[in-house]
Amino acid sequence: MCIRDSHYRVVAKAAKLCAERLLYTLERDLFTAYRRFLPDPVKRDPHCIAKRAIAGALVDLDCNDVEFFIGGLAYRQLEPVWGGTVDTAVEIRCHCAMGLVATSYPRALQEVLYLLSDPEANARLGAVRAIACANPREAELLLRLKVLSGDAEPEVIGECFVGLLNVEPEESLPFVAHYLFRAEAPIPELSALALGESRLEEALEYLKQAWEVPPAGRNLRRILVRAAALHRSDPAFDWLLAIAESAEPSLVEEILEALALYKHNAELAQRLEAMLAARDDPRLQGRFARLWGDRQIPS
Repeated sequence: MCIRDSHYRVVAKAAKLCAERLLYTLERDLFTAYRRFLPDPVKRDPHCIAKRAIAGALVDLDCNDVEFFIGGLAYRQLEPVWGGTVDTAVEIRCHCAMGLVATSYPRALQEVLYLLSDPEANARLGAVRAIACANPREAELLLRLKVLSGDAEPEVIGECFVGLLNVEPEESLPFVAHYLFRAEAPIPELSALALGESRLEEALEYLKQAWEVPPAGRNLRRILVRAAALHRSDPAFDWLLAIAESAEPSLVEEILEALALYKHNAELAQRLEAMLAARDDPRLQGRFARLWGDRQIPS
C-alpha cells in the first residue's frame, strides 16, 4: 500500500486519497506513517509534506485520537533557510487544533488556547478558526479576549471578528461594530468586511453609520463599498446604487467593481445601466462594459 511507502510525497498523496475517499479503515496506517516520519524529519519529510497531509486526512476522517492532536499542537519542525530557520509544521498545528476541537475532549479549548500565542501568525489564525468551531459561549469568550489583547498581525483580529459573528451573531454584532469607529487602521476595515460577510440585517446599518461618521477616509469608504457588496442583500444594493448616483467617478468605479461579483444578476445589471445612462459618463460606461460584459447602455 502507498501509505506504507518510505517516500514522503507518495505517502502524502496516499493520505489525501484516504481523506477524499473516506477510507476510515486506514486510520491506523495513517498513524503508523506519521510516526515513521518523526525521526530525522528534515531529511525524511522536508517541509512536513507527508505529516501535513496525514494530519489533514485524520481531521477529515473524524479521528478522535485526543493524544495525537495534542501532540500535534506542540509539533515544530525548524528547517534551514537563508539567514536562519523556518518552522514548516504550522499547518500540522492548525489541523490538530481543528481536529481536537471536533472531538468530545472536554479540555480541547484549554489546549488550543496556547496556539493563540504561537510565534507564527498562520498558526494563530488556525487557532482562531478552530475555536470558532467550538461551543459558542466558550468560543465567544476566547475570541473576544483575543481581540481585546490584540495581535501583531491584524488578519488574526479580522478572523476573530468573522468567528464571533458566526458563533454568537446577535451578541457579537455591537462588539465587532465598535471597531468600525474606535480603532486604528486596518482594524476598522477588517470589522467592516466581517460585518458585510455576516449578512446580518443590522450589520448593514452599522456600515451606513460608518460611512457618515467623519472622517470616513477614502480607504475606509472603499472597504465599506466592498463590505456592502458582500452583504448580498437588496437593501445593500439599493444603498450602493444611491451612492453611485452622485459620487465621484473613482468611487463609482469601486462600486462597479465590487458589484461585479453579481454580474449575472440581470435586475442589478439593468439598474446599474440606468444609473450610468443618467450620469452620461463614457469612462464609467466603458468601465462597466469591461467588468460586466459588453452591454448596451440605454439612451
